[in-house]
Amino acid sequence: MASQSDPSAARPPPMIDLPSFKSEAVIVSCTFYVIIAFLAVFGNGLVVASFIRHSRLRTITNYFVVSLAVADILVGVFSIPIWISMLLYSSGGRTLRDVYYVLDLFAGTCSILHLVTISLERFFAVVYPIRHRNTSAKVYYVFLVVVWVIPAAACGSALKLKEINRQGNMLFLFIGFFVMPLVVILFTYARIWRTASNRIQPSQDSARSMKRDMRIAVTIALVIGFFVIAWLPFFTVQLLLVFCEKCKPRIYSTELLLFLKFMHYSNSAVNPIVYAVKIPEFRRAFKQLVTLCLCCCKNQSNSRSAVNEILSVTDMRGASNNSQDRVLSE
Repeated sequence: MASQSDPSAARPPPMIDLPSFKSEAVIVSCTFYVIIAFLAVFGNGLVVASFIRHSRLRTITNYFVVSLAVADILVGVFSIPIWISMLLYSSGGRTLRDVYYVLDLFAGTCSILHLVTISLERFFAVVYPIRHRNTSAKVYYVFLVVVWVIPAAACGSALKLKEINRQGNMLFLFIGFFVMPLVVILFTYARIWRTASNRIQPSQDSARSMKRDMRIAVTIALVIGFFVIAWLPFFTVQLLLVFCEKCKPRIYSTELLLFLKFMHYSNSAVNPIVYAVKIPEFRRAFKQLVTLCLCCCKNQSNSRSAVNEILSVTDMRGASNNSQDRVLSE
């Protein structure tokens, strides 16, 4: 009877209580996860707020950059907290694990498709500048919808395929959402660099435009590079675990799992740092927003101190009046 009334008895134990997990490693990892979640939400929130506040940032490329920032915010708000909860509170039942799997997979596939779309947009801007300028904005809005719809559909398919054929599911994800997008990205950037190097003595206006396009291309290339660094170890280990049963005892460890999760979660926090370093418009917008927030906090604290001073003066006057009343009554 007591076990039926106690909800903790039916709750699966957290991962930290499992024998294979070291509590010190889990606690240290969760500390870094919390920092990454804060940076992901705060940094990408600055990206979204800067885009809304400053009209100069509302370019075609930045529409996709902001959409990518929203995907990274979802990682900080949902994926990382659920993972920390599974580590410290409860590993959860099948429903929670499926929800976490879908959210985690959705964030990763959504990020890579955003990067593919951004690289294609940069490809047309540099290689076919006239066609790029004459393309209707509706085309880009359609792509904005597509980069969200395809990951959602892929996550539903992967969840079912995982139960039927785990190896097929891993190949589907690795080839469809890592290898093929990476090939497209490498092709587009090879053409961008080739086109830029072959342009001879452009006019002053076209040179300025080319310089701006190349600065954006370098920035996105850095974002893509960090994405590969963050996700390639995860995919490599997952492939070895799925296709090489003999390799599992030698390569798998809980510390490796915690590190791989740290790597691909950190990708959601690093993009705003790249924008701040490489794009002056974003850097100025970030400074203005941070300064505005600090001023608001300072004004709020000053108003609170002023209110406290008024209340303290009122209390002192009330106390003096009470003492005067006592003297008169005596």
